[in-house]
Amino acid sequence: MTSAFSLDRRSAAKPSNALAGVDLSSWLSWAWYGLGFALAVKLNPSMVLDLTSGGVGMIVLGGAVAIFFVLVLAIQRHMRVSLQDTSFGDPKKLVDDGVFAMSRNPMYVAFLLPIASIGYYSLVAAAVAAVLYVLSMNNFVIAFEEQILDATFGGRFHRYCQSTPRWLIW
Repeated sequence: MTSAFSLDRRSAAKPSNALAGVDLSSWLSWAWYGLGFALAVKLNPSMVLDLTSGGVGMIVLGGAVAIFFVLVLAIQRHMRVSLQDTSFGDPKKLVDDGVFAMSRNPMYVAFLLPIASIGYYSLVAAAVAAVLYVLSMNNFVIAFEEQILDATFGGRFHRYCQSTPRWLIW
């Protein structure tokens, strides 16, 4: 259940506003998407005209985001977690079946789809955003989550890590 709990909410008090309740993985994900989008606009100024005129790119970008949210709903249903939760608490069960048998972080993998959709306008922008996204998630989110899972599930989590890649590839 690698991505099934918030990083900054484990012992924190209730958030004072709605944005404070969003976990670090969401902030990082959308920040790198925004950076990739901005870089694509810089590298391909005609992108703005295409998007504002309802071009194919709007369907590509919007469709990728919509598919991402559908995937998140399906993954959270498999984990039995509500999309409304922004703080999932301590892991109670190691989810290692279904899509979690292919990746220890299927929600984070799913977010690569919106980032990749930026490639419709600029492959360079999409690649930069994807690399920065993966590096920041590995170092600031997944490493912390895996420490908690290791402490909670020990040997079972170690076996899961040996048999299942963090992303989709070893």
